[in-house]
Amino acid sequence: MAEELSNRHRLSARLEQRLSQKLVLTPQMRQSLEMLQMSVLELQQRILAELMENPLLEEVNDLEQAVEDEETEPAQDPDGNTNDELIALLTRDASDDEDEEPRPPVVEEWRGETTIADPSIYERVLSKRENLTDHLLTQLHLARLSEEDFAVAERIIGNIDENGFLRASLSEIAKSAGTDAKKVAQLLRLIQEFDPPGVGARDLKECLKIQLRHLFAEHKLFTDAEPLSPKLKKLANRAIDRHFDLLVAHKYAQLRKALRISEPTLRQVVSLIENLEPKPGRAFDMEGQLAIVPDVYVVKRGKRFVPILNEQKIPRLRMAANYEATLGTGQLDEEERRFIRQRAGRAQWVIKSIEQWKRTILRVAEAIVELESEFFEKGSLFLKPLKLADVASKLGLHETTVGRTVANKFMDTPRGLFEMKYFFHRGLDTLGGSRVSSVTVKQLIRELIEKEPRDAPYNDQQICTILAERRIKLSRRAVAKYRESMGIPPSHLRRRHIL
Repeated sequence: MAEELSNRHRLSARLEQRLSQKLVLTPQMRQSLEMLQMSVLELQQRILAELMENPLLEEVNDLEQAVEDEETEPAQDPDGNTNDELIALLTRDASDDEDEEPRPPVVEEWRGETTIADPSIYERVLSKRENLTDHLLTQLHLARLSEEDFAVAERIIGNIDENGFLRASLSEIAKSAGTDAKKVAQLLRLIQEFDPPGVGARDLKECLKIQLRHLFAEHKLFTDAEPLSPKLKKLANRAIDRHFDLLVAHKYAQLRKALRISEPTLRQVVSLIENLEPKPGRAFDMEGQLAIVPDVYVVKRGKRFVPILNEQKIPRLRMAANYEATLGTGQLDEEERRFIRQRAGRAQWVIKSIEQWKRTILRVAEAIVELESEFFEKGSLFLKPLKLADVASKLGLHETTVGRTVANKFMDTPRGLFEMKYFFHRGLDTLGGSRVSSVTVKQLIRELIEKEPRDAPYNDQQICTILAERRIKLSRRAVAKYRESMGIPPSHLRRRHIL
């Protein structure tokens, strides 16, 4: 019996047929989906790479395009206006709209008075600046150090993060540099004298104390004003060293007792410390200096907002004119003919995919502008809840297609520059039965906190009560979550007892 059961459960190999259906993505389908996620700049780089690799792809130059444009009818929008007219809206003077309805003030001045008609002039690009590491290395090269000390100091700078703080211990740096911790500490003190003041600190306390030292030294050397009191410096250092928790919590009454000083003197001490920079490397932050090229521009046409696709950065492509004639000659062997046919198929696919990219982004942008028309007219407080499924249903697309389309894309609007995915938020129920965007709720919370009494800031429960008066139903935990996501501290840290 046992042997029978053993044989029954023994593994065996056998052939069997099964019929099933499944969707298999071809390599070209995968590449099309990848292309849909590309921004204007990424697509531009992809096109340039294709031009380098595929001899059957040609870029249409400006002169040839101008001739083609003269021979064809200008493209029009649903109102019968040409694309050239729509682009001109970007730079026309406010006086052109005198007969139209007055626009909100923030929309009135959104473009300035430039007369350049190329939308690419509005790319949100900051001038290139050196980063914090380069700035410190420049100063290091001016210091007279031996090659050995320079290498150690360079390693210290390499461990300073973007905020200006040293993120490795002296022993770790000494071990990796093959030296002792005493030498590293000596060179760190040198770097802490570099600009910006406070750089190279190991924690916030040290950062503030370094800045105080710089501040008093500079004030003494470079200003004609009355020197800062040494007593004030001593009190500020003591507040940071011994009573930092009271300082951070804004418990000024307790701080005054701990320092045994008068209220006017406390005001001077706290004011001095609050004017210091908690992140000395912030001025060299490179994240905000990256070029952001809008994929879509939104302009106002009469009473409507119209999206315009930014095609300035996208090269216009066509198939090489003589490739079919080349195939017809008898000078090519079969391998060469196969190569040309493959490249021709690839070129046709690239051109088709680019057109699909343009068409899909513009359709999604049009849907967003239509569904969020109140936002463009009145501001973020009028942003409606919007889901990917809403746009997908409206356009007859799959939800994942809309998600790929809005990924990494930017929309330049009269209200500012936004990621396209910014417009997709979940909705919150109101007491009246309608729904409001989570972005609108965050904005309301921020405004409440900005206008709260400084000596008695609202706690999360009080914010809940105020929002309920505005018919917005929100729990205390949700308020805390939104507040923390905006980087706003709790009420006890926002309180100002004096000052």
